Order: sequence, then structure tokens, then C-alpha cells
Amino acid sequence: MSETVALGARDDESRRLTPAIQLVRLRKNYGDVVAVDDIDLEIFEGEFFSLLGPSGSGKTTVLRMIAGFELPTGGAVLLGGSDVSQLPPYDRDVNTVFQDYALFPHMSVLENIEYGLKVKKVSKADRRRRASEMLDAVRLAEYGERRPNQLSGGQRQRIALARALVNHPKVLLLDEPLGALDLKLREEMQVELKSIQHDVGITFVFVTHDQGEALSMSNRLAVFNNGRVEQVGTPRQIYEHPATAFVAGFVNTSNMLSAARSKQLLGVDEPHSIRPERLRLAENDIGDSEVAAPGVVTDIQYLGADCRVRVQLDDGTSMIASVPSDRLAGVAIGGSIRLAWPRNAAFPVANTDISKGGDS
Repeated sequence: MSETVALGARDDESRRLTPAIQLVRLRKNYGDVVAVDDIDLEIFEGEFFSLLGPSGSGKTTVLRMIAGFELPTGGAVLLGGSDVSQLPPYDRDVNTVFQDYALFPHMSVLENIEYGLKVKKVSKADRRRRASEMLDAVRLAEYGERRPNQLSGGQRQRIALARALVNHPKVLLLDEPLGALDLKLREEMQVELKSIQHDVGITFVFVTHDQGEALSMSNRLAVFNNGRVEQVGTPRQIYEHPATAFVAGFVNTSNMLSAARSKQLLGVDEPHSIRPERLRLAENDIGDSEVAAPGVVTDIQYLGADCRVRVQLDDGTSMIASVPSDRLAGVAIGGSIRLAWPRNAAFPVANTDISKGGDS
């Protein structure tokens, strides 16, 4: 059994509860600008953990401080329990994969993967063996003698991944590595990345602004906003139970009810979030456990199997319902309609300015 496969086999529960990374009141200032504001975070061994947020939210700065490319203004970065906050990148047991891959064009694929081992004075035979194992792990065993310009974007991405993994780092940091790929290839690589991570068993920390990537790939994720972490949880927790208005609005589409509107419709005086797929276009069949509100259709967006129907309620609140396209008979822009949803589909969110949710 190869060392790579052996790494993937170590998947017991105690390992998953051991912190690979601890951020303790981590802070980064650029002059008067606070880029990262006293973040506390634990990432466990073997996790696929995503840092999700809009541009300028602090997620990439956190990744760079974990890697050692930026030094914190305050707080600490711990790797495996040891404070590495002031250590240079080459003294940290991490590797980074960047969006542009940074492959050497004059080297073959195998030589690219071997490069880090060569710098570390690993013998030629040993580095060739380890590089070949990594090519197997990323499912490109037959491409070793090719040059990077002979590969597709997805293949180059996997070679960059293999080059980072060949050193067997404790943690692999990925800085929006799929951003340069087209949509179809990006979706394929999401599956590949998750599969490779599961096989090698190394902690992956993945930075992205793409909610779909974070939700589909992560064991857990942290949602960043204005240098702070708004919420940490599993994809299901983040999507179905957003803790703040920002999380509800940024992580996919969400309908927000103000405290006043929630009081009127739900009897609870605090803001609530409702996902579009929980809404339906109602006629007269409102159940006892449902809430309904009248409105006017202002837009219909055709998305193939589904449509997004935007409805303005009688108090001016705008709501979006995700509706199967075959259920739109008789629905037209300008027409009156009622929206209905189960009471348990509305979740309270932190009492923040809901008008700003997801706009960053």
C-alpha cells in the first residue's frame, strides 16, 4: 500500500476532533484598516474546511497568515498545537495551491511535482517514486512526461495539487484554485478535489467566494464578513439555519422578513429568513401549519426545470419563490398571487441591518 493511500486510511473520530489549526484572537491591520478582526477558529485534522466570503472580507488574509506570507498584527496561529505566528513559510508544515497554479513551463509534469523534494535534497530515486505516487493519486499517471502547456486547465490544477501534496504537509491551503476554470470544469473539479482529499486524508483549507463550492465540498465552513467570522458550521447548518442576516443573504438566495413583518405574519418580533424553495404559490389550500401573504408578481426568471418568481407583498417586501416550471400555469407578471410557507421554514436571524444581507 502506498504512503498516500495509508494516509487516507487514518480516518478515526479522535483524529477528526484533534485541531490541525487554531487561530487565537487573530488580527491583521494595514495602517488604519482592520482586515482581520480578532478571529477565533479551530480546524480539525482531516477536515475539508472552507473560508467563504465576498472580496475584502478577510478570508484570503487569514489563509496568508496561516501560510506565513503575512504576519499577524495580534493573536496567534497554531499548527498542531505549536505557535508558528512568527515563523517563515518554509518552516511551517503547510503547502499552498494558488489560482494561477505557478507550474514551471520548461519542466515536465513529473519534474514539476518533484521540484519541492529536489530543493529538500531528497534522492532522485525517492522523489521520482513519490512523484509517481502523487500522479496516481490525482489520476494522471500517464501524463508524467508532458509539459504544462500540453494539459487542460483541470489537469494543470491537479498537477499543482500533486506538487503541493508530494511533501506530505499536515495542511494544504487552497487559494481559490478553481477560479480560472469554466463552469463545467469547475463543477467536475469540485468532485475531484473532494475525492482526492478523502483519499490522502490531509487537512484542506479552501478559500472561495463561491457559495456552491463551499456548500458542496466542505465538512465545515466559516462565513466571513468585514474581517470577522459570522458563522461556523456544516453546509447544512449554514444553509438551513443562518445565524445572521448577512449569512442568510450571502449563502445563496434568501428572503428576509423584518422584525415588524415577522411580528405581523409569525407573531415573533425579530427578523426571519426563508429560503426560496420553501415558498409556494398558493390558491385557497392553506394548511393550519402554514403562513400566507398576498402580493403581486413583479418578475419571472426561467431557469429550466425551475423558475424564480419575484413577488412584492402588500407591505412592499420583495420575496422570491423557487417554483417548478410546470406549475406556472396562469402566473404572469402583474398578476395577483399568494405566497405560502410552513411556519417552521422561517428561521430567526441576528437583529442586524437586513437590507445589507449578501450585498458585500
